[in-house]
Amino acid sequence: MWQRFLQYAGVEKCLIGASMFRIIGGFAIIIQYLLNYKQRHYLYGPTGVWPYEYFRQTVHASGSFSIYAWNSSPLFFELVFHLGIVVAFLWMIGFKTRLLTFLNYVFWWSMHERCPGIWDGGDNLMQLVLVYALFANVGAHFSVDPTRPSPSPLRRQVLAMLHNSAILAFALQICLVYGIAGLTKVQGESWRDGTAIYYALRGGEFVWPGVSEHIYQSRWSVLALSYATVAFQVSFPFLVFLNRYTRNLAIACGLLFHLGIGLVMGLITFALFLIAADLALVGDAEYRAIGNLVLRVVRRRSQAIRALVPSLRSVGVGAHEGRGEAVQVTEAERSET
Repeated sequence: MWQRFLQYAGVEKCLIGASMFRIIGGFAIIIQYLLNYKQRHYLYGPTGVWPYEYFRQTVHASGSFSIYAWNSSPLFFELVFHLGIVVAFLWMIGFKTRLLTFLNYVFWWSMHERCPGIWDGGDNLMQLVLVYALFANVGAHFSVDPTRPSPSPLRRQVLAMLHNSAILAFALQICLVYGIAGLTKVQGESWRDGTAIYYALRGGEFVWPGVSEHIYQSRWSVLALSYATVAFQVSFPFLVFLNRYTRNLAIACGLLFHLGIGLVMGLITFALFLIAADLALVGDAEYRAIGNLVLRVVRRRSQAIRALVPSLRSVGVGAHEGRGEAVQVTEAERSET
């Protein structure tokens, strides 16, 4: 049994999912940098909304760290902030992913510590899972990293175990997020009577103008979405670990759930961070099956277009000949005149 366990644990799982987490998570981090770019001095600069000296004292007292606390020079701030954008971009495209995962975590954490009062649950989740990503192979696919020589069997087995442990940590962390959120909602009166979605969309802060109105004006839509949200979050931890089919169902529901949050409520980066974490749990076989399905659809469409082109050409040639005859008749009539 021990040998079978080593054989199973020594093969990396969810490599494509880990790479998808890197791409989408890195993209969301860059979005956050750019969304606050014009306000960067106000939010993170030495003369920002949170006094710099108080920030340094808080970081020192808590035992934390932040690169922004090293120097109060505006030039140093600009250098660190823009270097963080570069690091996030290089990590997203998969350049030196093991090193860049660590650097991206350092810069991301440093910015959060500089102004901790403006972040949401998606940012908190990303801070946690980036720690797990330090031990995962997030650059196996869709990466610009050059091909490396194959490691020794023992080192390959150790790295695979670290990677699989990181993916398991991803799953446990996401289950905690969904499970606790669902159990907390059950205790709320508005969630129990099915009106929570109504109040969330009527608040005026998280809305999609022209769309949110159609949702909260429908009693049945509000009721169904409120209960479905609680049911999904409470059941997610059980579905993920039951079997591969229920896991895929839970992840698919999670993707639709956060896609709706991003579009309808406007929480773009929150939705992207949760989607990135969910996609890390999808197995490589499922990704390949989806890729093969997409390729088959594209090939069928291409064949249909190729079959359509000759008929379009014949129609075009016929129309061209018709126009030529009309021109000849016109010239004949003109010569008679």
